[in-house]
Amino acid sequence: MDGPEDEYRAYLPEFWRLVAGEADELAIAEYLGSIERERLCVETSFEHRLDISKKARALLAAWRMPVR
Repeated sequence: MDGPEDEYRAYLPEFWRLVAGEADELAIAEYLGSIERERLCVETSFEHRLDISKKARALLAAWRMPVR
């Protein structure tokens, strides 16, 4: 497999490890920034990356909620 799917598979496991683990939102945002700079050669604002980090944490928290 080539292209974007390979690229995502390269960094998404670490992203979700950080989200699910003890990393705070700042560390997650910094990781996203490193991916943007080193792999994608584009960079969004820190505020955008921090927002993504918060949304990922919220998504995981919602997923972990028991179903009634």
